[in-house]
Amino acid sequence: MTTGINWAEAIRPLLKKYGHKKHPLDYHNVYQLLVMVVLSAQSTDDAVNKLAPHLFEDFPDMESLAQASPEGLWPYFKGIRNFAHKAKWLTDIARLVGSNDKIPLTMEELVELPGIGRKSASVILRGAGKPPEGIIVDIHVVRVAPRLGITNEEDPKKIEEQMMKVLPRDEWDAGMAMSFLGREICRPKPLCEECLMNGVCAFFARVGLAGVLAMRGKEAAEGPKKAAPAKQGPAAEGKQVAKKGPAAKAKEAPAKKAPTKKAPARKTPATKASARKTPANKPSAKTAPARKTPPKKTPAKKTPAKTTPTKKSAAAKPKKAAKKAPGKKR
Repeated sequence: MTTGINWAEAIRPLLKKYGHKKHPLDYHNVYQLLVMVVLSAQSTDDAVNKLAPHLFEDFPDMESLAQASPEGLWPYFKGIRNFAHKAKWLTDIARLVGSNDKIPLTMEELVELPGIGRKSASVILRGAGKPPEGIIVDIHVVRVAPRLGITNEEDPKKIEEQMMKVLPRDEWDAGMAMSFLGREICRPKPLCEECLMNGVCAFFARVGLAGVLAMRGKEAAEGPKKAAPAKQGPAAEGKQVAKKGPAAKAKEAPAKKAPTKKAPARKTPATKASARKTPANKPSAKTAPARKTPPKKTPAKKTPAKTTPTKKSAAAKPKKAAKKAPGKKR
């Protein structure tokens, strides 16, 4: 926390600009506000505002909502985070409360309802026009309050406790005022030069306008650096194509031309085929004798075959007789 600053006084310009400004949720009564606050947890106000008309057309009050089943509400909650649990919380709240005129409007009673914490209860009490019993600390306040220096905490509960000690009760709407400031000016990349709190802001005193501009310009400076590889990539690929492409094509070209040279060689066999056809007509005379010679040889083979049996039979008979002759002597 920044010391030496009277925050009760320093926060007044912020309260003057944003104090009592309607919450971004587009509600028309406390029932609608309660339902939309439950749905907006970990979601965006814009998303809830889009689905609200259709939801409230079919479920205009607590009585009708109490008749619904959690699963029956699911189609109405498209795009809402944790929608199944929120449908169960809302049907349970409707059955517990019963009707719009019985909605509790104290911090103690509201936090007893399913799905409602201190922040949600403070939003409902603010929308219902009730005196604050706490300080609204949403995601924007978690960013803005430490930047201003009104707190040195980061946990929402501790931020609320510290701010409640620093600010009087009639200035506890400062939480919602900081939320509006965080949405419009004190963004993650802040517009400090436009902020009405820059005179007491610890962040602006530490960083200065040059530092703030550097924060916003850092993205622009990093953009080209990040984009550079994308630009170099195609260029590098182009160079590779320029270097390797022609070389690869030049190397591949001979391989492709080589078959074309062999193609004529393949045609030459066709000519040989024609040459074979011409010899086929010429050597017809030569082949004729070749075919006649076998018949000459075959008779030569046949004649010995006929004669030999006669000779062998004659020779065989004496040999057999010679063998038989000694047999008789024994």
